[in-house]
Amino acid sequence: MNGLGRIVIASAAVLVSLPHSTQPAHAQVCTPLEAVGANATTVEKAVSPPSTGVTRDNWHTDFAVYSDQSFSRYVANIVPINGGEYTVQMNLKYSDDTADTVFEQVTRLPEGETFTVTGTPRVSDGPYQVNLRVGGIPVIGNSYRVSVLGCR
Repeated sequence: MNGLGRIVIASAAVLVSLPHSTQPAHAQVCTPLEAVGANATTVEKAVSPPSTGVTRDNWHTDFAVYSDQSFSRYVANIVPINGGEYTVQMNLKYSDDTADTVFEQVTRLPEGETFTVTGTPRVSDGPYQVNLRVGGIPVIGNSYRVSVLGCR
């Protein structure tokens, strides 16, 4: 059950949201997005030290939204292999070189428990990528798995 009083059941291509009440169920069809450069829909990463003037961190993971796809929301699932206090940010990147930060929070993520982030695109435009930034100094060396679904 997520913090909105809903039970969420996810599978490879379908996400069904069941209200935790007597309201009728609302089903949405969701499609897993592929991570850029990974040829996979789920990516596992270990948090590197933060960027310096010389080195870069690996806190960002981009997921491609192909031009023939249109979604009403994006759902990111983060599963920490090691618990800790993570910085989590979700950005929707647009073809006009702009991005909307739709979620940003420092939060304690328990080991093995899925943390879900949802973002809604602009009404007039769909993003070409969903960017997730997961990291933080307290969790350097910790690992997590991340995936993103586009939902209609």
